[in-house]
Amino acid sequence: MSATPDYYKTLGVPRTASSDEIKKAFRKLARTHHPDAGGDEAKFKEINEAYEVLSDEKKRKIYDQYGTADANRIPHGWGAASADDMFGGFGSWAEILESIRRGEGAFGSDWGAGGFGGFGGFGGAPRGPRPRKGQDMNVTLNVTFDEAFSGTQKSVSVRIPGKTETETLLVKVPAGAVDGGRLRFKGKGAPGENGGAAGDLLITTKIAPHPFFTRDGADVLLDVPVSVAEAALGASVIVPTPGGPKVRVKVPAGTQHDTKLTLRGKGAPKVKGSGSGDLKLTVKVRVPQTLNDRQAAALQAYLDASDDEMRDWND
Repeated sequence: MSATPDYYKTLGVPRTASSDEIKKAFRKLARTHHPDAGGDEAKFKEINEAYEVLSDEKKRKIYDQYGTADANRIPHGWGAASADDMFGGFGSWAEILESIRRGEGAFGSDWGAGGFGGFGGFGGAPRGPRPRKGQDMNVTLNVTFDEAFSGTQKSVSVRIPGKTETETLLVKVPAGAVDGGRLRFKGKGAPGENGGAAGDLLITTKIAPHPFFTRDGADVLLDVPVSVAEAALGASVIVPTPGGPKVRVKVPAGTQHDTKLTLRGKGAPKVKGSGSGDLKLTVKVRVPQTLNDRQAAALQAYLDASDDEMRDWND
């Protein structure tokens, strides 16, 4: 079994780096190594793996303590997890089962809606313990932007309380999945008490950032940089599309900074309903910070030829 790489070294950040510093480092490296930008796919996977662990507070804590976020490599007692996905905040299953034996429920005395426990109200003969549904369990499933856009299948292994073996589930992530979307597997959570039904397994998708695109539901957003000359004179620029070939877009003459352009149907598939969202472009006019002699002369000639007053504050 190969050793876990140094994720901090992979992203080029210190172990004390903040979440914002980790995200900034990932975005910078992703722009260089993403396959869409001609980068190395293997290197991008290493960067993405490092970010998936270090951007997750619970996984990072486990990684910092054990040198791995792989549940199969850490000491027993951290609770249910898989090689790809970790449960967070529940403590060990030994603690959970002990809590059940004390009559407090799987997650303390507030768990469940047991009312007055195993007694049948205020009067009459005491009844047997009430059946209680098992606690729902949660897993975060990390997917790339492209996997969420096109859909994918991933195996998730979970360790159910009371069972020694892990159970592997094949999770189908639908095309167009959104960040924070939830998939439910009924009866795959913690076992119930006193004959109650098992809880559910809830799998929440977490989408890694893309170096170019962002998502707003089914719509995909992209900033398109243009020069001052392109904005003033008009231009035909080539832009990438998610999950498809690059396309040519017309920037009209006189386009202003932050102008919005829309490519209908070029966004992500809609999980509910039919069709796809839109690719929404925001034009970003870039003013050069340095000029060569010819560029400076051309702009000076433009100023000399201009007779309009942009700042007419006398009206």
